[in-house]
Amino acid sequence: MEPRAKAGSWMKNWLAAGVLFGAVEHAYGQQAIVTLPSADITEKGTLFMMNESQLRVWGDQPMWNATFFVTYGIGYHTELAATFFNIGVPSTGHASMAVGSKSALPLFADKLPWLDLKITAGVLGIVSLDSRGIGHWIYTHLSFRIPKLETRLSAGISQGSEVLFFKENATSFITAIEQPIPWLHGLTLTAEWFSGSHDLSNLIFGAAYHPNPKVIFVLGYKIPTKDRLWTTSEQALVFEMGAFFK
Repeated sequence: MEPRAKAGSWMKNWLAAGVLFGAVEHAYGQQAIVTLPSADITEKGTLFMMNESQLRVWGDQPMWNATFFVTYGIGYHTELAATFFNIGVPSTGHASMAVGSKSALPLFADKLPWLDLKITAGVLGIVSLDSRGIGHWIYTHLSFRIPKLETRLSAGISQGSEVLFFKENATSFITAIEQPIPWLHGLTLTAEWFSGSHDLSNLIFGAAYHPNPKVIFVLGYKIPTKDRLWTTSEQALVFEMGAFFK
């Protein structure tokens, strides 16, 4: 084989590998932006496990609060989910377990593929682990990407009960922005917001990092916005670590 042919074959192989890697990474995605559910769905036949920890070591109310969740892709743009909320030190008094599903349906994928338009919806049934009864959480949002920049914008509605939100029938406007950084492979800057006056009414700035398609790390900073209070006494660092198994 001539040197030029060898070089061409080598470049084709590397290009194919790069396309495959990019496709796999996109398929795995990011199941939550930070706390707000994302438009990504766990790939069919894949199990995803993640821990979210919120930590505050300053002020008069130091705390550690954790959420553990598992998702499994079943195809049809849908994943099943099981979540343990509000496992903390000191005890939150509102620990709960939830099971449900999330779907993200592409819209106009044939005519407007560059827009990556999706409608995402999820429903969870929730049981209190602190004898506070049962409840629910439902949410939906519409999202799209800005061409060339690849920025994803999401906006929608969340509605849930006291078992999770510490307030009866808490309804929120939810919105988020995700900005991939092309020159830092696998890094995405994020910001999200839950409106309202319940415990999840937070503004969170952060970043998600995929060092490879099978793991993800998230770092963020939570600023509670309930009752329009921006005091540092309830602010916290947010750490997340997740892994995919197939």
